[in-house]
Amino acid sequence: MVSLWLTLFAGIGLGASLLPARAADIPLSEPIPSTVYEIELTYIGERTDPTVAFSGPPPTAAPFPYRPFLPILELRASLGAVRPFGPCLAQVTKSDIGIDIQWSAAGAARCGQRLELHPAGKPVDLLSYRMLRIRGRATGSVVVGIEDLAGYRREDNQTVSTLSGPFDLTVPLQEVGRAVDLRQITALVVSTEGQGGQIQLEKIEVMQELPVTTRPRGTGFWVWNYRQAVQDPEPMLDTCRAQGCSRVLIQLPAPSDDEGLWRAYAQLLAKVRDAGIEPWALDGYPEAIQEPHRLADKIWRLLHLVPPGLLSGVQLDIEPYLVPGFFQDEAQLHRYLDTIEMVKDAMQGRAKLSMVIPFWLATPTVSGRPLAFAVMDLADEVAVMSYRTDLDEVQDIADDILRYGSMSGIPVWLAVETTVLPVEQHVVLRRAPQQGQADALLDRDHHLLQWRPIGEVDRAGLHREWFRVHRRFTVNPERLSFAGRSRAQVSSAIKMIQDTTSHPSFAGVMIHDLDGFRALAE
Repeated sequence: MVSLWLTLFAGIGLGASLLPARAADIPLSEPIPSTVYEIELTYIGERTDPTVAFSGPPPTAAPFPYRPFLPILELRASLGAVRPFGPCLAQVTKSDIGIDIQWSAAGAARCGQRLELHPAGKPVDLLSYRMLRIRGRATGSVVVGIEDLAGYRREDNQTVSTLSGPFDLTVPLQEVGRAVDLRQITALVVSTEGQGGQIQLEKIEVMQELPVTTRPRGTGFWVWNYRQAVQDPEPMLDTCRAQGCSRVLIQLPAPSDDEGLWRAYAQLLAKVRDAGIEPWALDGYPEAIQEPHRLADKIWRLLHLVPPGLLSGVQLDIEPYLVPGFFQDEAQLHRYLDTIEMVKDAMQGRAKLSMVIPFWLATPTVSGRPLAFAVMDLADEVAVMSYRTDLDEVQDIADDILRYGSMSGIPVWLAVETTVLPVEQHVVLRRAPQQGQADALLDRDHHLLQWRPIGEVDRAGLHREWFRVHRRFTVNPERLSFAGRSRAQVSSAIKMIQDTTSHPSFAGVMIHDLDGFRALAE
């Protein structure tokens, strides 16, 4: 069946004539969204039943942000348009010494001015900066806010300060970054409530901090086979010592395991600590967002077995996006964040909380902010599944998370993969403008994706939605995993990442996983 699909999608822009006479229908187990724009089918290894992912209409294309690299960026001289909002009559005067903005209000509504940060109205990426400085003079009481692209769309901004008289204001962007997306800053907003206002701005600049002494870069192993580790910990410890690792993260026992195994697990953590290595507990599964108390109960059980100070931390690898329809319902995103909070509360400060996240979690948003950043706001550190064998790509795909970590003070671990991965074949279907151009039919009544040709009997009574093959691509495991290479090559790659990643937030490299690494040639 795999060879059939490889033949089927061997070309570009495939038409219905290239489809088999009757390809197998694909049952759809997860809920079908009310609006479907694309369907992505993923065939993993030899499996003939694909995973299916739906997506709605693509979001309105956002302008590509301007990303400056100067250590101190003066924004006043390069401001774009000054646009009034609310019932305001405005007068703007620009000169070499500053910008003078006056406005008068009609009525009691808030009104003011949006000072676009870029001459072309584009967003500006300020995530690499630490401080915002504004200097000038305000007449009356003037509220200053920062607006990102999401705020612009909903006509909202984040208040920074209320100014009156002469001012020289310095604002840590760490505080602002917990409310807006610093990668997409569109404007500085000045306003008053029910009255006129005036503000003279002599300086608007953002500043990077001076380089700080970087923290020691560690190395860690993920260990999933906790029974084997409990029974014979020496191979794990020997491998860790040989690699110079600073921590091991070991999967927690199951709730059904007896008390003897749980106590042996706690004793294993003590042995790891005695070996001079940080012991971390590891747990998590997608459905935890639907039953977070079960995960919290496991953490409680462990904490009652270990003395204070023994456990370095708990790391959660939840991967909630594997729950059907996760990104189609923002309530599920909030349940994910609530789960993190519940576990953190259960830990009562006795250990650090680490979260495993994929690098692409910086793209989806929750309440207008990147989901990855919202997770980082709740955790003590994160580990990024940056699984690539091209080391430049490792740093590139994790760049936004590393920058947010540097801005917010959250340590960020990168990760490399050593386990054997299958080839993935991806087929993307997109809505067909006409039935005659379609390759497949989405049958909502029977939760099926049917391939052409579809008989009249099959079509009767269906809520018909037609799709055609838009593109197909292959993900080769050699791009993602170091499996098949030597331990020395992996060690060299880790050292290269540690030596070349300059972000202050970078904490080290995690290896997925101990068994995969031990299977590599010496």
